[in-house]
Amino acid sequence: MLKYALWLSLFLSIGIVQADDTDVKKKLEAVMPGVTFDSLRKLDNTGLYETVINGEIIYFSEDGRYAFQGDVISLETRQNITEAQRLKLRKEKLASLDEADLIIYEPKDTKYTLTVFTDIDCGYCRKLHSQMDAYNDLGIRIRYMAFPRAGIDSESYDKIEAVWCADDPKQAMTDAKNGKKVESEQCSSPVKAQYQIGRQLGVTGTPALFLESGEMLPGYVPPSRLKKLLDDKAKSAS
Repeated sequence: MLKYALWLSLFLSIGIVQADDTDVKKKLEAVMPGVTFDSLRKLDNTGLYETVINGEIIYFSEDGRYAFQGDVISLETRQNITEAQRLKLRKEKLASLDEADLIIYEPKDTKYTLTVFTDIDCGYCRKLHSQMDAYNDLGIRIRYMAFPRAGIDSESYDKIEAVWCADDPKQAMTDAKNGKKVESEQCSSPVKAQYQIGRQLGVTGTPALFLESGEMLPGYVPPSRLKKLLDDKAKSAS
């Protein structure tokens, strides 16, 4: 991705030779001041180091000559190492969310929890919301996070922030998705932070459904089909 071109060119100038993780991290921090490394590890015996920067997985060679983004796949085991790490990072991020900042629709008996990035004007987001009772009746708990598709400085941002700032956010969400204008006082909302989290997790459109495992389902899934999908995944994991 172009936004990482500068970082990648900096990687090439590091000149790391048989360094341990601490030395590598110090060298990276020296050439990229202000950049936060979420994690850094040597990738088995591949000669690669894996780092996570702002939620993005980036690899570079131990000697500092090459850096790249993309999936690393073990030809021996056929495992997508990058995807496994991506799921782990997503799972950790989703588990760390403060539920006080989310809009949650609870079933009487929760069997599964999904985190859904939503937008007010998205047609399939509205369809999903119109079937909320059906999802809940099947034991599916929905945790909404805000993802205004048009970005931060947009009408869609203002609409969804009004929902989060309302006295009754759950009712305001229903009203907004039914085309009603939600009036509320400005507040210190989590909408901007949630939008940024969504981008870090790879959200590009809505609705984006995340399983507790970190797996993303990019789009609307009807209640009964979603329940079967979740049941099948639970069986295969047991």
